[in-house]
Amino acid sequence: MRSKEMAKLAGVSVRTLRHYHSLGLMPEPERSANGYRDYSPADLARLLRIKRLASLGFSLSQVGSLLEDIDGESSQVGCALRGSTAQSALDELDRELELQIKALERQRKIVAQLKSEGLSPDVPVRFGRLLQRLQRFESVSLASGDERMALLLAGHLYTDSEMSELERVVDALEDESVASRLAEVDRRCMALAPDASKEERDAVVEDALSVLRPLLERFDAANWSGEQTERDRLLDEAANEGLNAAQRDVTGRIEEAIAALLLTAP
Repeated sequence: MRSKEMAKLAGVSVRTLRHYHSLGLMPEPERSANGYRDYSPADLARLLRIKRLASLGFSLSQVGSLLEDIDGESSQVGCALRGSTAQSALDELDRELELQIKALERQRKIVAQLKSEGLSPDVPVRFGRLLQRLQRFESVSLASGDERMALLLAGHLYTDSEMSELERVVDALEDESVASRLAEVDRRCMALAPDASKEERDAVVEDALSVLRPLLERFDAANWSGEQTERDRLLDEAANEGLNAAQRDVTGRIEEAIAALLLTAP
Protein backbone atom coordinates (compact mmCIF):
# COMPACT_ATOMS: atom_id res chain seq x y z
CA MET A 1 0.00 0.00 0.00
CA ARG A 2 1.10 3.58 -0.60
CA SER A 3 2.03 6.08 2.13
CA LYS A 4 -1.23 7.99 1.81
CA GLU A 5 -3.29 4.84 2.23
CA MET A 6 -1.30 3.62 5.22
CA ALA A 7 -1.37 7.01 6.93
CA LYS A 8 -5.15 7.11 6.51
CA LEU A 9 -5.59 3.63 7.99
CA ALA A 10 -3.40 4.54 10.97
CA GLY A 11 -5.07 7.91 11.49
CA VAL A 12 -1.93 9.98 11.02
CA SER A 13 -0.79 12.42 8.37
CA VAL A 14 1.68 11.60 5.61
CA ARG A 15 3.88 14.30 7.09
CA THR A 16 3.90 12.46 10.43
CA LEU A 17 4.80 9.24 8.66
CA ARG A 18 7.73 10.96 6.97
CA HIS A 19 8.80 12.37 10.32
CA TYR A 20 8.88 8.85 11.77
CA HIS A 21 11.06 7.81 8.85
CA SER A 22 13.46 10.70 9.53
CA LEU A 23 13.74 9.66 13.19
CA GLY A 24 14.37 6.04 12.28
CA LEU A 25 11.18 4.84 13.97
CA MET A 26 9.76 3.52 10.70
CA PRO A 27 11.91 1.59 8.22
CA GLU A 28 12.05 2.92 4.69
CA PRO A 29 10.19 0.42 2.45
CA GLU A 30 11.36 -0.53 -0.99
CA ARG A 31 9.92 1.44 -3.87
CA SER A 32 7.80 -0.34 -6.44
CA ALA A 33 8.41 -0.13 -10.18
CA ASN A 34 6.30 3.04 -10.42
CA GLY A 35 8.52 4.78 -7.85
CA TYR A 36 6.07 4.75 -4.93
CA ARG A 37 6.94 3.35 -1.52
CA ASP A 38 5.21 0.04 -0.99
CA TYR A 39 4.22 -0.54 2.64
CA SER A 40 3.42 -3.97 4.07
CA PRO A 41 0.96 -4.99 6.81
CA ALA A 42 3.98 -5.23 9.15
CA ASP A 43 4.74 -1.58 8.46
CA LEU A 44 1.15 -0.64 9.32
CA ALA A 45 1.34 -2.68 12.55
CA ARG A 46 4.51 -0.84 13.59
CA LEU A 47 2.98 2.54 12.75
CA LEU A 48 -0.08 1.75 14.85
CA ARG A 49 2.14 0.69 17.77
CA ILE A 50 4.14 3.91 17.52
CA LYS A 51 0.94 5.94 17.50
CA ARG A 52 -0.36 4.02 20.51
CA LEU A 53 2.76 4.54 22.60
CA ALA A 54 2.94 8.22 21.68
CA SER A 55 -0.73 8.68 22.62
CA LEU A 56 0.00 7.26 26.08
CA GLY A 57 2.56 9.99 26.61
CA PHE A 58 5.84 8.33 25.71
CA SER A 59 8.22 10.65 23.85
CA LEU A 60 9.27 9.64 20.35
CA SER A 61 12.83 9.30 21.64
CA GLN A 62 11.56 6.55 23.98
CA VAL A 63 9.29 4.78 21.53
CA GLY A 64 11.95 3.09 19.38
CA SER A 65 13.83 1.46 22.25
CA LEU A 66 10.57 0.57 23.98
CA LEU A 67 9.34 -1.29 20.91
CA GLU A 68 12.61 -3.19 20.76
CA ASP A 69 12.32 -4.12 24.43
CA ILE A 70 8.72 -5.27 24.02
CA ASP A 71 9.60 -7.35 20.97
CA GLY A 72 12.56 -8.87 22.76
CA GLU A 73 10.59 -9.77 25.89
CA SER A 74 7.30 -10.81 24.37
CA SER A 75 6.65 -13.42 21.75
CA GLN A 76 2.87 -13.18 22.05
CA VAL A 77 0.45 -10.29 21.66
CA GLY A 78 -0.96 -9.35 25.06
CA CYS A 79 1.62 -11.37 26.97
CA ALA A 80 2.19 -10.22 30.56
CA LEU A 81 5.14 -7.87 30.90
CA ARG A 82 5.41 -7.72 34.70
CA GLY A 83 8.95 -6.93 35.78
CA SER A 84 9.95 -6.12 32.21
CA THR A 85 11.52 -3.01 30.75
CA ALA A 86 8.11 -2.06 29.35
CA GLN A 87 6.57 -2.34 32.81
CA SER A 88 9.27 -0.09 34.25
CA ALA A 89 8.65 2.41 31.47
CA LEU A 90 4.93 2.39 32.26
CA ASP A 91 5.66 2.97 35.94
CA GLU A 92 7.84 5.96 35.08
CA LEU A 93 5.23 7.31 32.66
CA ASP A 94 2.57 6.95 35.34
CA ARG A 95 4.66 9.03 37.75
CA GLU A 96 5.18 11.70 35.09
CA LEU A 97 1.47 11.82 34.28
CA GLU A 98 0.65 12.17 37.98
CA LEU A 99 2.93 15.22 38.15
CA GLN A 100 1.34 16.65 35.01
CA ILE A 101 -2.14 16.17 36.49
CA LYS A 102 -1.11 17.98 39.67
CA ALA A 103 0.35 20.81 37.56
CA LEU A 104 -2.89 21.04 35.57
CA GLU A 105 -4.91 21.11 38.78
CA ARG A 106 -2.78 24.03 39.99
CA GLN A 107 -3.33 25.79 36.65
CA ARG A 108 -7.09 25.29 36.89
CA LYS A 109 -7.08 26.72 40.41
CA ILE A 110 -5.25 29.82 39.16
CA VAL A 111 -7.63 30.18 36.21
CA ALA A 112 -10.58 29.95 38.62
CA GLN A 113 -9.04 32.71 40.76
CA LEU A 114 -8.50 34.93 37.72
CA LYS A 115 -12.09 34.47 36.61
CA SER A 116 -13.74 34.87 40.00
CA GLU A 117 -11.73 37.98 40.94
CA GLY A 118 -11.62 39.53 37.47
CA LEU A 119 -7.81 39.66 37.50
CA SER A 120 -5.54 40.31 34.55
CA PRO A 121 -4.23 36.93 33.30
CA ASP A 122 -0.87 38.27 32.08
CA VAL A 123 0.57 38.81 35.58
CA PRO A 124 0.86 36.63 38.71
CA VAL A 125 -2.33 36.48 40.81
CA ARG A 126 -0.73 38.31 43.73
CA PHE A 127 0.30 41.22 41.55
CA GLY A 128 -3.01 41.18 39.68
CA ARG A 129 -4.75 41.90 42.99
CA LEU A 130 -2.37 44.79 43.60
CA LEU A 131 -3.11 46.19 40.14
CA GLN A 132 -6.81 46.19 40.93
CA ARG A 133 -6.16 48.18 44.10
CA LEU A 134 -3.75 50.57 42.38
CA GLN A 135 -6.37 51.45 39.76
CA ARG A 136 -8.35 53.23 42.48
CA PHE A 137 -5.58 55.73 43.13
CA GLU A 138 -5.33 58.93 41.15
CA SER A 139 -1.51 58.86 41.31
CA VAL A 140 -1.39 55.63 39.30
CA SER A 141 -2.45 55.89 35.67
CA LEU A 142 -2.62 52.43 34.13
CA ALA A 143 -3.92 54.02 30.94
CA SER A 144 -0.35 55.14 30.30
CA GLY A 145 1.48 52.54 28.24
CA ASP A 146 4.82 53.39 29.85
CA GLU A 147 3.48 53.12 33.39
CA ARG A 148 1.66 49.87 32.66
CA MET A 149 4.83 48.41 31.11
CA ALA A 150 6.83 49.31 34.22
CA LEU A 151 4.20 47.75 36.48
CA LEU A 152 4.01 44.57 34.38
CA LEU A 153 7.78 44.15 34.56
CA ALA A 154 7.69 44.68 38.32
CA GLY A 155 4.90 42.12 38.65
CA HIS A 156 6.99 39.47 36.94
CA LEU A 157 10.44 40.39 38.26
CA TYR A 158 9.86 41.49 41.86
CA THR A 159 11.01 39.14 44.61
CA ASP A 160 8.60 38.05 47.35
CA SER A 161 10.21 40.59 49.68
CA GLU A 162 9.74 43.43 47.17
CA MET A 163 6.15 42.35 46.53
CA SER A 164 5.41 42.37 50.27
CA GLU A 165 6.89 45.84 50.53
CA LEU A 166 4.71 47.10 47.70
CA GLU A 167 1.64 45.57 49.34
CA ARG A 168 2.43 47.40 52.59
CA VAL A 169 2.83 50.71 50.75
CA VAL A 170 -0.45 50.17 48.91
CA ASP A 171 -2.10 49.46 52.29
CA ALA A 172 -0.93 52.91 53.41
CA LEU A 173 -2.51 54.49 50.33
CA GLU A 174 -5.91 53.32 51.58
CA ASP A 175 -5.65 56.41 53.80
CA GLU A 176 -7.27 59.02 51.54
CA SER A 177 -5.16 61.87 52.90
CA VAL A 178 -1.93 60.01 52.06
CA ALA A 179 -3.21 59.00 48.63
CA SER A 180 -4.38 62.53 47.75
CA ARG A 181 -1.10 64.13 48.89
CA LEU A 182 0.92 61.61 46.90
CA ALA A 183 -1.31 62.19 43.86
CA GLU A 184 -0.69 65.93 44.11
CA VAL A 185 3.09 65.42 44.29
CA ASP A 186 2.90 63.07 41.30
CA ARG A 187 0.87 65.67 39.35
CA ARG A 188 3.47 68.35 40.06
CA CYS A 189 6.32 66.05 39.07
CA MET A 190 4.64 65.15 35.78
CA ALA A 191 4.04 68.88 35.11
CA LEU A 192 7.75 69.75 35.36
CA ALA A 193 9.25 71.08 32.14
CA PRO A 194 12.53 69.54 30.95
CA ASP A 195 14.35 72.75 31.96
CA ALA A 196 12.56 73.17 35.32
CA SER A 197 14.63 75.15 37.79
CA LYS A 198 16.50 73.56 40.67
CA GLU A 199 14.14 75.28 43.10
CA GLU A 200 11.10 73.75 41.40
CA ARG A 201 12.64 70.27 41.44
CA ASP A 202 13.84 70.61 45.05
CA ALA A 203 10.34 71.55 46.16
CA VAL A 204 8.79 68.45 44.55
CA VAL A 205 11.45 66.19 46.07
CA GLU A 206 10.94 67.64 49.56
CA ASP A 207 7.15 67.44 49.35
CA ALA A 208 7.36 63.82 48.16
CA LEU A 209 9.62 62.91 51.06
CA SER A 210 7.30 64.64 53.53
CA VAL A 211 4.59 62.20 52.38
CA LEU A 212 6.85 59.15 52.28
CA ARG A 213 8.85 59.61 55.51
CA PRO A 214 5.96 58.47 57.76
CA LEU A 215 5.71 55.34 55.60
CA LEU A 216 9.34 54.28 55.97
CA GLU A 217 8.44 51.47 58.38
CA ARG A 218 6.58 49.84 55.50
CA PHE A 219 9.77 49.65 53.42
CA ASP A 220 12.36 46.88 53.74
CA ALA A 221 15.93 48.23 53.89
CA ALA A 222 17.22 44.96 52.41
CA ASN A 223 15.43 45.83 49.16
CA TRP A 224 17.26 49.14 48.92
CA SER A 225 20.81 47.99 49.63
CA GLY A 226 23.44 46.12 47.66
CA GLU A 227 24.87 46.67 44.21
CA GLN A 228 22.49 47.39 41.38
CA THR A 229 21.88 44.37 39.16
CA GLU A 230 20.96 44.19 35.49
CA ARG A 231 17.37 43.50 36.56
CA ASP A 232 17.40 46.66 38.71
CA ARG A 233 18.72 48.73 35.81
CA LEU A 234 16.01 47.34 33.55
CA LEU A 235 13.27 48.18 36.07
CA ASP A 236 14.68 51.71 36.48
CA GLU A 237 14.77 52.16 32.71
CA ALA A 238 11.13 51.06 32.45
CA ALA A 239 10.07 53.36 35.30
CA ASN A 240 11.79 56.33 33.64
CA GLU A 241 10.40 55.65 30.17
CA GLY A 242 8.58 58.72 28.87
CA LEU A 243 9.94 61.06 31.57
CA ASN A 244 11.87 64.21 30.69
CA ALA A 245 15.21 65.17 32.25
CA ALA A 246 13.73 67.11 35.17
CA GLN A 247 11.22 64.40 35.99
CA ARG A 248 13.95 61.72 35.92
CA ASP A 249 16.10 63.85 38.20
CA VAL A 250 13.28 64.24 40.73
CA THR A 251 12.27 60.55 40.80
CA GLY A 252 15.90 59.49 41.04
CA ARG A 253 16.59 61.84 43.97
CA ILE A 254 13.46 60.65 45.77
CA GLU A 255 14.62 57.01 45.47
CA GLU A 256 18.13 57.90 46.62
CA ALA A 257 16.74 59.79 49.63
CA ILE A 258 14.50 56.88 50.64
CA ALA A 259 17.42 54.46 50.36
CA ALA A 260 19.61 56.75 52.49
CA LEU A 261 16.93 57.13 55.16
CA LEU A 262 16.35 53.36 55.31
CA LEU A 263 20.04 52.50 55.51
CA THR A 264 20.69 55.04 58.30
CA ALA A 265 17.56 54.26 60.29
CA PRO A 266 18.25 52.82 63.78
